[in-house]
Amino acid sequence: MDWYYSQMVQWHVLLAWCSVGLFFTRGAMFQFGTPRLRDIAQDARLMVLVFGVNACLVVTGLSLWGSIGYNPLTDWWLGVKLVALIGYWSCGHWAMTQQRLHVLGYLTALALLALAMDLSINRQLLPG
Repeated sequence: MDWYYSQMVQWHVLLAWCSVGLFFTRGAMFQFGTPRLRDIAQDARLMVLVFGVNACLVVTGLSLWGSIGYNPLTDWWLGVKLVALIGYWSCGHWAMTQQRLHVLGYLTALALLALAMDLSINRQLLPG
């Protein structure tokens, strides 16, 4: 079980960083790119890659959640993380629609992503 768990954590972390990198890259392409770069940011092949990485991230996250036995109702940090990830997804989706970047949605998505990552690492909301 320890080997399985450690391998799953490593895959989950790698997928999380890939997802973050893709989000930053697409945001930069929308904000600072030419219309051609904006088209690439919404290209179907790139969207399949983004979807695939995020789907694998969800699968590994749920697998870790099931193997550890945390409950988002009693382990509050996990519940807050799940709410932050749902907010990140919805704000990120809103931020990159209609051939332009909605800066407020992008910055809100980044803040929620930072919160989810902090909770994943520290398992507490406030330091101390």
